[in-house]
Amino acid sequence: MRQNTPFLVSILMAFLAGCTSVSHKTAAQITERGASGSAPDCSKALQSADVQNDVKWGRIIATPVLTVASVGLLPALLGANAALDYADRRNASGMRVACGYTPLSDRQVITDVATNAGISLAIGAVDLGIGGSAAEVQGIFSDSGQ
Repeated sequence: MRQNTPFLVSILMAFLAGCTSVSHKTAAQITERGASGSAPDCSKALQSADVQNDVKWGRIIATPVLTVASVGLLPALLGANAALDYADRRNASGMRVACGYTPLSDRQVITDVATNAGISLAIGAVDLGIGGSAAEVQGIFSDSGQ
């Protein structure tokens, strides 16, 4: 199982490489619509997107590394990632308000955070070989020499 771990982490990193924070995506959409200079509050809010994007990239890099390093960290990592995801989405909502758009609904924010936490849990389970099907898939790859 350990010999396949770098392969699985590489696949996960490649999959996540195109990801940016919700705040960054929101800032890009607002800027494309030309609303970025409409108010000082809007400009200040748009600047917060860079911080959220840096946090997102830190999560993308640290989570797989820490998951592989210690299985015991998985619950703490899921909780931390969910909290940071929530903060990113709330920041994006505040950005929308500051620039004159409707905020993201609380229901949508919570649904998105819960969905992402579930996906993270599933990816962690596959990466760590938890569950019969993941172990079988890893066994197939190791038996075939790939």
